[in-house]
This record gives sequence, structure tokens and C-alpha cells, in this order.
Amino acid sequence: MAMWREGMGLFLLAFGVGCGGPLPDEGEEVATRDVASALLCLPDEASTQRVRTILPPTDHPPRLASFPESFEEFRGQLYFAANFDDGRRALWKSDGTEAGTVLVKEFPVTEAHMTPSVRELTASPSLLFFQAADAEHGSELWVSDGTSGGTRLLKDLTPGVEGSYVSHLTALGGRLVFFRDVYDPVSSSSRGELWTSDGTEAGTVRVRDFPEGTEVSNAAGRLGGALLFFARDASGTALWSTDGTAGGTVRLKRLDAGPDSAYASELRISGGLAFFALREPTNDTEVWKTDGTAAGTVRLKTFGPSRGVRLLDMLGSYLYLTTTSYSTQYMVLNRLPVAGGDSTSIFTIPNPYASQGEAFPYVTDVSVAPQGTKIFFSFYIGSSGPAPRDAQLWVTDGTASGTTLLRRPLSLSDEYGSPVYAVSDELVFFSAFEQESAGLEPWVSNGTPAGTRRLEDIAPASIGSSYPREFLRVGGRVFFSAFDETQANQLWSTTLRDACVAPVRE
Repeated sequence: MAMWREGMGLFLLAFGVGCGGPLPDEGEEVATRDVASALLCLPDEASTQRVRTILPPTDHPPRLASFPESFEEFRGQLYFAANFDDGRRALWKSDGTEAGTVLVKEFPVTEAHMTPSVRELTASPSLLFFQAADAEHGSELWVSDGTSGGTRLLKDLTPGVEGSYVSHLTALGGRLVFFRDVYDPVSSSSRGELWTSDGTEAGTVRVRDFPEGTEVSNAAGRLGGALLFFARDASGTALWSTDGTAGGTVRLKRLDAGPDSAYASELRISGGLAFFALREPTNDTEVWKTDGTAAGTVRLKTFGPSRGVRLLDMLGSYLYLTTTSYSTQYMVLNRLPVAGGDSTSIFTIPNPYASQGEAFPYVTDVSVAPQGTKIFFSFYIGSSGPAPRDAQLWVTDGTASGTTLLRRPLSLSDEYGSPVYAVSDELVFFSAFEQESAGLEPWVSNGTPAGTRRLEDIAPASIGSSYPREFLRVGGRVFFSAFDETQANQLWSTTLRDACVAPVRE
């Protein structure tokens, strides 16, 4: 089975209710007070610190050096992988304090620094699953209860040191579902297997085989209690659903037919629905929605071959997406009714390079906070080379007046992309570049240009940039990694203000 690769303005201010608004001077005081309050909710340098030094100094460029990665919340703490330059691999956990940041399990070097990384941490309510390798079994699935003694090999799926290639790790309740790719060296082909696990060796079993020549898309996601995925074979492309049982693994709908069939380019889960884009051989793009049933899987709209399409997210009763003209090189924000109907153009994002040849705009990261009503996204303008001409952070509430540029530039490197992570409608983390001072550093925004600022200048001047990554909220902290004066990427965190950020929903 081959895997497919492929100014919102300031906050609404209270200008008075009832019989009349405030006098002009009073209105200015209210506005100033509200803006100041919003700015106070942003984390700052005083609340931001390195949690613990874990990785040793490196000779690699900061943007290419190892870093704490694969962040996952489990049992109220942060779990993450530390993959050292010398080949050592380790699972760590942190409560946000230096003393509470500890090693859970170390995996020694196996093949002259070629040890596969600890990766794909995936938490169920009671167990943490991940991929790791040792000298006896190669790369396989492991499981942990969060303690060193309770961290063990889940099952040797491919006996011996060869190891297994697994993907799409997804927690469904207390179980894990995943795909295993099985390669046949004789026929130089592969086939896919769907597996499930309850966290025990005996309870780790194959659910379904897929024939040779079947491709499972990287576009997959959890909707309710099921994993949605796409499978393409000689007969066409289909949407599948699995709950981790043989009886609950079904083909929901055949989406097209024939060997030259469409491929799923992306899938987004929002509001109890899944939205996905199908790219046809004709270069048309179909936008679909599904509620996880065959009857509820319907095509919303087909866009012609002259435009590229990128799904953003659902706000209210609309799916928001961008369309980009290959001829004009302009990107337009659109909304599409989820209940059906034609799309409406909302806003055209400026592209000052549109007339200068290769300057095609594209969206990379998209982030919406839980129960959020705003979409944050990074907007890039391409060039004739690998690095972009420009990179910008935008926000939209689904209206033209509420679609605003927050900060530019973000990273202009082709080797490091700026992450975007929304904690709430009034708090988003990202990285941005300052030419004259700080380089690439972590930034925060309350969703307004005036409320967008650098979080901290972490990297010393001799290094230039800290290249922050992996923003993740766990309780009252947001963790991230950054390159600092230790000459390595380390674990950092910033503390959130309880009065400004809603508690995490259980």
C-alpha cells in the first residue's frame, strides 16, 4: 500500500447602552481601558522561561538541529520526544517545572546514529502510544502508562530487526487504530493492513487487509468515534470509515470511478462534520462534506481547473476556503453554505507581486481555537526559488471587515515554516521575523494588529533566531521548543492568565 504524499480591527468596544452613549472623552477612556485590558491578557517575557535543558550543544544550524518534538497531552502533562544528534532517542514528560520534567524511557543508539526517531505520540484516555526502535525489534509501536516501568513494546508486528512502517495513529476512545504497510520484495509492491489495539499484545490485532495496489491517502481524520480515510485502487477513489472493528470498517461512498481517479488533497473536521477536497484528473477540485454516513456524504461544489482551492474551517453555517487564480495570482477568501448553495467571495488578499511572474500565493498553517469564531492562517507568496517572497499572518471572522493582516513577515526560509497556534479567539501564538533586532522569535497576538507583539527575544544576537516550534497548550501553560543560549533547541513554556483564557474543557 503506497501512501499519498503530496485589520480585523480592535475588539468590539462598549460605546454605551440604554438611553445614550458616553461623552466623547468618556468613549476614548473606555476604548483605551479595553485595549489595555486586552493587551494585559497576552503572555510576556516575565511569564516565559526555559523549562529544562535537555539537548546538548549542537553543531547543526539552529533551524536544522534536533528539537523537542511530537508534543502530546496525556494525563494533564506534556509528553514529548527528544531525538539526539548522536542517535539516542527518548520519551520525556513535563509538568512545566524543571524538577517535574523527567525522562520516561531512553532508547539507545542502534545503527550508527541511524536509529529511527521516537515519534507520533498519540494519547488515549489511559495509555500513550508512540513509535520507537530498539536493537532487537527495529521500529515498532510502543505503549506507556506514563511511567518508566509501564513503558513497553506493544507488539512486534514484523518479527526481527526490520521493523514496521505504521501510520495514521488515531485514538478512538480507549483503543488505537492504525495502518501498517507491508512490502513484498519479490513483487516490489506493498499492501495495507488496518489494525487496532487495546494496549495489550493480545489485543493488538489486524482488522482488515487491503489488496496490493490500494493507496490510502494521507488525508485522514477522526469524526466522532470513527476514523475517516480514503482508499484508491483501479476502480476509483472511495471514502471509508472505521471504528476499529471488522464490522465497523465500511466503505461509505464511491467518490468516482476508473484508474485515473481523483485524490483527496485535504480533510478538515469541524462542527461534527468532515470536509474534504478531491482533485480530479481534469484538475477540477470538488469540495465535499460528510457526517460519517453514506447518505450524509455529498458534494457541495466543483471549482474549475483555473483555480487552486484550500479549505480553512467552518464558522457558523459556512465552510470557509480560499481560491487562487493561476492566471492572476490573487487569492480570494470564500464562504460556502454547509446546507448547500453557491459560494460567495468575501475578500481578496493583496498580492503586490502578482504582476511579476512567479508569485503564486498559498496558505500553509490554519488554526481555530476550540469553540473559536475566528480563523488564523499563514499566507505565503511564492517565488521562482524555494523560498517565498513574503509570509504573513492573517485572521478572519468570515467578513470582509473582519479579515485583517496581523503581522509580516513570518519566516522567509524554505527550511523552516512559521507555526500558527490559536489558544482562543484573543490569543494566538506564531513566529515572526524582525530584520533589525530579534530575527525569528515567538510572537503572540490578541487578534488585532495593535495587540500583536513579540513574546520574547530568546536567541542571543550571536545566533540570531530561536526558530520556535510545536506550540501546545497543556492546562495553564503553552509549551514550545526554541533554540537558545545553550546552543540547542530546548523546552520552553509561557504561563497563561486564568482571567483571560477559558479553562480547558474536559
